[in-house]
Amino acid sequence: MNIGIVGGGQLGQMLAQAGQKIGHSFKFLVPPGECCVESLGQVIRSDFHDQHALAEFAQGVDVFTFEWENVPLATLESLSHFAPMRPAPHCAQVAKDRIQEKKFFQAAGFNVQMFAPVSCHDDLAPALQHVGVPAMLKTRGQGYDGKGQRVIHDASAAALAHTQLGNVPCILEAFVPFDFEISLIAVRAKQNASLTTSTVSAATTLFYPPCRNQHINGILHQTTVPAIGVDAQVLRHAQAAMEKMMETMQYEGVLCVEFFVLNTPAGQQLIANEMAPRVHNSGHWSIEGAHTSQFTNHIRAITRQELGSTALRAPSVMINLVGEIPPGLAAQKSFNEHRIQNVPGDHARDEIDNVSVHIYGKSPRAGRKLGHITAIGQDAQQRAHLTLTGH
Repeated sequence: MNIGIVGGGQLGQMLAQAGQKIGHSFKFLVPPGECCVESLGQVIRSDFHDQHALAEFAQGVDVFTFEWENVPLATLESLSHFAPMRPAPHCAQVAKDRIQEKKFFQAAGFNVQMFAPVSCHDDLAPALQHVGVPAMLKTRGQGYDGKGQRVIHDASAAALAHTQLGNVPCILEAFVPFDFEISLIAVRAKQNASLTTSTVSAATTLFYPPCRNQHINGILHQTTVPAIGVDAQVLRHAQAAMEKMMETMQYEGVLCVEFFVLNTPAGQQLIANEMAPRVHNSGHWSIEGAHTSQFTNHIRAITRQELGSTALRAPSVMINLVGEIPPGLAAQKSFNEHRIQNVPGDHARDEIDNVSVHIYGKSPRAGRKLGHITAIGQDAQQRAHLTLTGH
């Protein structure tokens, strides 16, 4: 199939790399600026609202997907008139608005922290009375990697925080004193019962092992799999709620939900924080650490092929490379500096002693994800540390 991907970042890059290995070709719709996919298929560079560009992008595409849920809903809906969009546009819409997302979680059976909408300054006082402090004030949309949010320690600081966020519609969330964070990644696929009809059989949903995540300045730093310390019964409840949520949306593809984990005297509790209707950074370990990566399974799901096993091959540690490529890593792996920093779409991967290095080909910038490393095996944490330090 010829697959159209909306977006041209590292997620699109890894989706195309996985899909090409199983016989698919790719086309990309990318806004002006740097992208990571120029060597992986035809790239249409345009504003997402340009209808002529959307029509050009859609030519010859059998199925669409997106690597970023903040693409305008109108763009996804327009493209879905040319070929199926998987997951469907309404799945992205749920994740675009944190209020809608919280209500959707509650309907599925997840626990969520207390929250209140803040549309203007006048909403702050009742919201603070309901939620209390400390609290997190977040924009209702467009927030990721720690962007679009402020911590409120004192009610008197709320108005300034709202101004700093641009006086846009926000959500006030109770601060959760969590013990650690995990993400659950699932993939749901339908299969055509016949090649000659549109009849679809029952869907299959598979889960990857839970991922334990560590963030620095709001950006994912490290993911360890499997997540140690998650109660099996609590995990089963979360998976059942997530499966219900995906069925409600008639979801097709990979979905990630991030949770706060609280160990309380009454038992462990998971608080659903946010979802990503796409492949997710905390699933990058699966390229080496799972029998079938999240990227391959997403492609299989949206093309309605049989899913591959999500089972763990070996314990895995994934560490993001943010802002710069560590000198020790570059020296140890003998990377060419020009190749890393200046060739769009370049992807370097080296597997030595069960350590893999992925470089996305993006220009260095503070807070920017430039690549990641994954170490697998019983000593994965040690191998990852030695790779980063060059010792």
